Amino acid sequence: MSKAFQQLKRRWNLPQEIALEDLLEYAQTKLKANPDDPQLVYAIADLQRHLGNTKEAKRSYQKAVKLTHKRTQKRAELLEQRLEKKRDHTRAKFLLYTFLPIIFLFLGAAILWKNLSEPEAIPADGDPNQFAFTEWLAKQQMVKIMTTLQQQNPQLTFDFSRSSVQTPMEFMQSLMQPDALGKLKREQERAANSKNKNTDGRPAFQCSVEAPVHCSAADIPNAPGPQRKEVVSLMESYRSILKTEHDCEKIEKSIENIGDQLLWRQSEKRIKADLEDFAVECFYRQKNVEKTLEHARKLQCTGDDAYINSVYWYKTAINHFAGDISSSRTSYQCYLEAIKYIEKGDFPPAYIAARHREAGALAWLYFEDLEAATKELLSARTLLKSYPEKTAMMLEVISEIDLDLMETYVSANVDLETFNELLEEINSSGLLTDGYKQIKDTLASIYFMQNKNNEAALVSLKNLASRYKLMPEFICGWDWGGFRRGLDDSIADKEIREQARKLVDISNCYIQQPMDERISKINKIAQWLRRH
Repeated sequence: MSKAFQQLKRRWNLPQEIALEDLLEYAQTKLKANPDDPQLVYAIADLQRHLGNTKEAKRSYQKAVKLTHKRTQKRAELLEQRLEKKRDHTRAKFLLYTFLPIIFLFLGAAILWKNLSEPEAIPADGDPNQFAFTEWLAKQQMVKIMTTLQQQNPQLTFDFSRSSVQTPMEFMQSLMQPDALGKLKREQERAANSKNKNTDGRPAFQCSVEAPVHCSAADIPNAPGPQRKEVVSLMESYRSILKTEHDCEKIEKSIENIGDQLLWRQSEKRIKADLEDFAVECFYRQKNVEKTLEHARKLQCTGDDAYINSVYWYKTAINHFAGDISSSRTSYQCYLEAIKYIEKGDFPPAYIAARHREAGALAWLYFEDLEAATKELLSARTLLKSYPEKTAMMLEVISEIDLDLMETYVSANVDLETFNELLEEINSSGLLTDGYKQIKDTLASIYFMQNKNNEAALVSLKNLASRYKLMPEFICGWDWGGFRRGLDDSIADKEIREQARKLVDISNCYIQQPMDERISKINKIAQWLRRH
């Protein structure tokens, strides 16, 4: 007898020698009290099957499946309701804890300012300014003291032309305070440092082929003090919310609010740069040329070297979109200069290689310069392969560079040996995710099609369809635009070129279509290949 039936008898406190027919009858009696219990219905189905009641067992199995599905749906609905309540609660807490401290800060600052601004009452008979002789004596003494100070300390200067705050008597009283001369010197040094400071906000990196970057005071994180944990937490919260809303104006406003209310500190420039980069990307996705360029400038004004290349990547792309090809090429040249600049810093090789990779992508996407694209990709690849000990990040960047290089090889239609060597390295790396493998199979299919190697193309198409069927993952960051445009020059055969375009559109995740439809289109291309 099945162990499952023995467990049922123990659970229901029935004797082990009870017959299956009696066990079935007992289960059916329990079902009347709880008709929606899928486990009980499933147990009845098993008992009926063992007793040879095939039709009744089949119906019970089907009923168990329906009840299970119904219960799963109900649980999902309840879970969704709980999640929605939790989400609303989290939003309310976020708003409360975000703005209450700011409100209290403003109230406290207003009260403090009011108290400090109230003048101290001076008795009428104790105000020295009421006595002409006292005022004249104070002026004479002040002139004598200032002359002596300047003789002993020529670096000190006294200019009261812009100040009407201190009277001669008040100035003399200030000189009588402890460490008065030291305070004067420190004030002078502070003023000198302020004058020598780069007030136009020019970042450390300046491209040789574009006008100097000018920054307003609000664009430069220069307030003193260490990085604040609350600002980091606030920005992380902002980012998590804004990432799902895609509200570029809200991103922009959040950056301004922090600058106005809390003042960006120099130690927090990486946080501001990260948010500015987020804003640039958001406005770029909207194809808002003016805002993209504005926040690219603000990003550069943060002075964070890690974001220099990001500045010129977006400027190259948005200027090209606006039709200003000359400015786009200038920005690309600045991108290359920025790579040379960061190579002199202490950035890791994987980071520098990734920037070379992006330079290759820009050369191909916007200027269709295969020679420059291939040169940059090979530079990045050589840089990483020259290191004897490779980190996981290096290996990941190498695999992505190989995929970029594969796209240029397909566009240039390189010889079969060179292509197969790269394809073998990509297949054996073990680092590509299924999404990147879809891109690899798409490119391989097109290469083999244009070289009339239909057998190899069919293998790649079969792999591609299997990936969509088993694990439909997409890499939406992959831009197929330049490759699709280049098909006009890379594939001479009109029919093959049309099939290649269809295949690119299938793999483009920004073109909305059901997964079954993608797989069906791949199969149609395979059928076309078999006919030819």
